[in-house]
Amino acid sequence: MVRSLVLLCGLILAAVGLQAQEPAAAAVQPAAGPPQVRVIDAVSQDRAHPRRAALGDVVTVQVQGLASLLGPGSQVQCKSLILFLNEIAILGSPPESCSPAAGRVRFLLDRTDKSDHAWHVLLEEPIGFSKEISVSMGLSEDLSLPTDVRAFELVVLPKAELFCYLGILVVGLLLFVRMARRTNLLRDPVLLSDGKQPPYSLARFQLAFWSLLVIAAYVFIWMVTEELDTITGSVLVLLGIGSGTALGAAVIDAGKTAPAADAASAPDAAPPPPPRVSRGFLNDLLSDDFGISIYRFQLFAWTLVLGIIFCASVYDGLQMPQFSTTLLGLMGLSSGTYLGFKVPESAEAGGKG
Repeated sequence: MVRSLVLLCGLILAAVGLQAQEPAAAAVQPAAGPPQVRVIDAVSQDRAHPRRAALGDVVTVQVQGLASLLGPGSQVQCKSLILFLNEIAILGSPPESCSPAAGRVRFLLDRTDKSDHAWHVLLEEPIGFSKEISVSMGLSEDLSLPTDVRAFELVVLPKAELFCYLGILVVGLLLFVRMARRTNLLRDPVLLSDGKQPPYSLARFQLAFWSLLVIAAYVFIWMVTEELDTITGSVLVLLGIGSGTALGAAVIDAGKTAPAADAASAPDAAPPPPPRVSRGFLNDLLSDDFGISIYRFQLFAWTLVLGIIFCASVYDGLQMPQFSTTLLGLMGLSSGTYLGFKVPESAEAGGKG
């Protein structure tokens, strides 16, 4: 009898305990709701390296909760989604396609007028062939979705194209130096006997210097950014200054050579001074009859300074520099001073570029 009562009390207490635990368990269980919308993966079309992409490639972004974002009744459209690379909105490149059920959005890494600045920021100052970036997506250019993709590889410098560019550049420079040393490419157009060579021309060197820099920079920018319209007004002015200086020097030399030849043909004329011969590259560029001249040094120095700034600007921003009118005016002033001093110099020596 006592045993039956104890067993009955145990059953009653167990039933009361279960009833007390059921509400508590229900309170701890979280309420069901829509999943958080976030980017969980991103892959490219390259099967060998799916976590790597470059300009012109297609990137597929995997989005958790995309169906709830683009579901029935939602005002969000597929074409309004914006790709974010390293928290930078890539505008002007809407998705090629969306699959809400599969949670995938397909983007083409294309360079447009709206995304030009963004790509300059992403690709500028390349210190390697690629860089790690984050990939996300957003509904506006000011806010991106949370993302788990933090180490996607963006190709900055195409390896094969870069090696080909450097090889062509080195071979071209070697051929140019060879031609400059053995021909009158950078020398005064004067014929000398006994195997001697005429001096190097500062005006021709300046023209060749800016021409080579602009060509090399243009090809490099096109190789990285696939952009063709990169020539700026400053570049045209620099090329114009170089061309104008070379043309002015040639006109001055031609104007002084003809009277000297006429005077030498007279019966009682004094013999003309012997033509100049080369005394070395730097010596020819910086010297006149009296040694190193300040006006030649000024033009040579400013040409090198602006050339260094030009190269640094191209590397840093992947675009041709836009020099101020003050710097361009200073370059033009140096060239004008050189041409002004060249008039008496050519009269005395029979012409020297």
